[in-house]
Amino acid sequence: MKTLNIIIFSTLFVLLFTACKKDEVAPANEVGEMVLEFDNVVGDTDLQLSDKGSTNYPYTTSSGQTFNLTTMGYYVSKIKLIAEDGTIHEDEMNVSANANEVKGYYQVLESNTSSQFITLKNIPAGKYSKVSFTIGIDEEGVQEGAAGGILDPAEGAWFWNWNAGYIGFVMEGASPNSNQKEVVGDGWKIFEKSFALHVGGWKDVQPAAGETQKFVNNVKTITLTLDSPVTVSEKLKPEAHIVVDALKLLDNTNIDFSTTYAIHAPILGKPFAEQLPSAFVVHHVHQ
Repeated sequence: MKTLNIIIFSTLFVLLFTACKKDEVAPANEVGEMVLEFDNVVGDTDLQLSDKGSTNYPYTTSSGQTFNLTTMGYYVSKIKLIAEDGTIHEDEMNVSANANEVKGYYQVLESNTSSQFITLKNIPAGKYSKVSFTIGIDEEGVQEGAAGGILDPAEGAWFWNWNAGYIGFVMEGASPNSNQKEVVGDGWKIFEKSFALHVGGWKDVQPAAGETQKFVNNVKTITLTLDSPVTVSEKLKPEAHIVVDALKLLDNTNIDFSTTYAIHAPILGKPFAEQLPSAFVVHHVHQ
């Protein structure tokens, strides 16, 4: 009988403890952080940048053209985390001439490891299953006038002009198939056999009668489902590892470096912009 009472008491204790744990909810004002890591690859290989002018071509397209990459980067903005219940947390956005007041815009560069890790703050505690973000700078970042920080052309921001806006995605390299000739300017040089894919543009502008269209909106919103939901809290800071495949972008546009080696206008970059969503995928998450 004594043994039976102990068993009953133990069972009730376990049930009570379990019920208490199920009833635990995060405080209404609890917030946490989450990290997005952008990892650039070429197919199954981690991207390794080459020096400009290099004639070593370690990568091959599906059509058999070899190439290297000397630059790769993109602007990420308007990041949103989508909870399992459908609620959305939006990363704070702000454009200002004061660099310290610019928020929500990130420039991810293969040449800068720290830029590949974006820490989102003040996230309401909870479970999140999707992440959404924009590649490029839309009208809010262009029409606000003078912009500071990473949006400041004087600080190296990838800005064309008001009509064309910002370059949202950059990929540069070289291929023996490229017909690019050497061009030397005042303090700059375009190497022979190089290529440059500059994908940008923030608005569609209808051309005048008899003219061809030049300006299109190449800003793309990408929504990815995490391979498993993550929990954000004061004590839990999850990380989503997002892989960006340069080869997929090139192969999905059937690139031929002999004819496509100088993309420097919104309309020319449109085929690449259309394929940007296919290049981004969540590889895994760390809880």
